Amino acid sequence: EGFYYGQFFDRAMINQALRSEQPLEIVPSRDEIGHGTFLAGTACGTADLSQDFSGAVPQAAIAMVKCKQAKPYLREYYFIPDDVPCYQENDLMLGMSWLMNLADQLQMPLILCVGMGSSMGNHAGEEPVSMLTDNFGRRGQRAVVVSAGNEAGARHHYSKRGLEEGMTDRIEISVGENVPGCYMEFWASIPEIYRLSVVSPSGERFSGGGGTAGSVSHNFIFERTRLTIDYTTGGARLGGQLIYLRFSAPYPGVWSIEVIPELILEGSFHCWLPLSGLMKGDVYFLRSDPDTTILVPGFSSVAVTVGGYQTASGGIDARSGRGFSTLGMITPDVVAPGVNVYGTEPGGRYGVRTGTSVAAAVTAGGCAQIFQWGIEQNNLRYLNSRDLSHLLIRGAIRDTDRIYP
Repeated sequence: EGFYYGQFFDRAMINQALRSEQPLEIVPSRDEIGHGTFLAGTACGTADLSQDFSGAVPQAAIAMVKCKQAKPYLREYYFIPDDVPCYQENDLMLGMSWLMNLADQLQMPLILCVGMGSSMGNHAGEEPVSMLTDNFGRRGQRAVVVSAGNEAGARHHYSKRGLEEGMTDRIEISVGENVPGCYMEFWASIPEIYRLSVVSPSGERFSGGGGTAGSVSHNFIFERTRLTIDYTTGGARLGGQLIYLRFSAPYPGVWSIEVIPELILEGSFHCWLPLSGLMKGDVYFLRSDPDTTILVPGFSSVAVTVGGYQTASGGIDARSGRGFSTLGMITPDVVAPGVNVYGTEPGGRYGVRTGTSVAAAVTAGGCAQIFQWGIEQNNLRYLNSRDLSHLLIRGAIRDTDRIYP
């Protein structure tokens, strides 16, 4: 009710389907990937002593949203292969809203676990889904737990600080064989303004416009690559400069992007390539920066953002997304087990998975335990996302050999 698309299946229908020989006739939906099944089981799966398994809060109630796959025209525009799972931000936001409405109707506390993210945006917490997360997380008896992502080692972030007037900077992108297309976002804070010039592997140069608004395109002669550069201002509140570069059929080799400042104060900017799993072929920065690689909405100011570590050695997973935000905000809040975690797979099976979404599910279960103690047992009735984050940070184990923010 109140939503224009989607289907709702309640406990009775799901249990009836589980007992049926033709379950898809009752509930025509299943987990084809296994990611959602694993996260749900890790957070709140029923204990199975014969398999030495239990979720963190096995008696918790479960409400789950399954997002539909992104539309074909978006996949085409962003060069996303058909066989790669990909979802739209508006669908994620609508699913989050539905879960919040359901918790309001049932008058139950809610821990919302988000196990997906995006590398696009200014990484300052003002993306639409981050702002929605802020809104939900500030409410009492509501909390949002998000994964930091696994992009620290992907070489998909480039940053520059201290560029002075009259200077230029060169960004180099290595493009492998058989890459159908790729794109890059360039972000600078207000009031700084930059323009870009692109040099192909053969040495052909395109001086690609400039300013804060406009779009230019160019066909490279020898490479047969089409480049489009869009200049705009991005972000709902900060209004920084966003330059979007889209390479169609990029020729293999090193593409150079010359950054020319037109108005600078601090001379700082950031660039990001898309998520590793959303591209076909190898595309990366030759001089990359592993910091500021947490995924959106991990830069929400109130969400509990979770990275991953290895329980066997106690070391951080090298792929786990890193802070800070572009505004210097400390994130992630904590790290949790995220390497070779044992959990539930579709079809009644068990297996191991690795990633910060698994760490977020472990943490979501821990947060539900804190809600049980605080809200249900009347110790802290109005716990919210920030309260949970502060409790987790105070209670987290710290290695004496490491320096913490």
